[in-house]
Amino acid sequence: METAAVLAALNILGLFVFAVSGALTALRNDMDLFGVAMIAFVTGVGGGTIRDVLLGAFPVWWIAAPSAVLVCLAGAATATLAQPVLASRLQALIWADAVGLSVFAILGAPAALAADAPAVIAIFMGAVTATFGGVVRDVLLNEPPLILKQDIYATAALVGAGVYVALSSIGVDAGIGAPIAAMATFLIRAAAIRFNIPSPKYARSRKAELD
Repeated sequence: METAAVLAALNILGLFVFAVSGALTALRNDMDLFGVAMIAFVTGVGGGTIRDVLLGAFPVWWIAAPSAVLVCLAGAATATLAQPVLASRLQALIWADAVGLSVFAILGAPAALAADAPAVIAIFMGAVTATFGGVVRDVLLNEPPLILKQDIYATAALVGAGVYVALSSIGVDAGIGAPIAAMATFLIRAAAIRFNIPSPKYARSRKAELD
């Protein structure tokens, strides 16, 4: 499969699952159908929009690809119809968010590289693309943002974007490197969810706290 087709397929997948996670969050907050659709859309396109603004890429990506709206609406409709059979909407949205995180961490990096950004910026933009749609979703719904919780979240996106950039730097085609990097991101995030692995943090001594 050609590189462009792989990245396009990943983009559709990421949009859809992020829209599902946004819609499920909205449904947990008893929003009406318009609210569910709006939150699904914001979650789907939010990270990429912020990335493009930071990179000075205008118009932002979904303006030139209005089919993104339809994909987000499809995600919202799927979440709405499926919610009666879901054992836990919270668990469903966490796993949908994990898939979206994995995909968008990879899509953000090549977008930054295409804008001639340095490798470290491309890695950072991968994390921005992967996490900020969810941040906007959670802020709008007054939910604690997943990125601020103690388990591994943004770190997984940074690692995945780093894997993509590293593979790209040694000449691995994006059609191969992108799925590998996305899988690496997902496995890290899945392990964090399954085993409740916390992000590394600075541990202050008791004496330092008293000083």
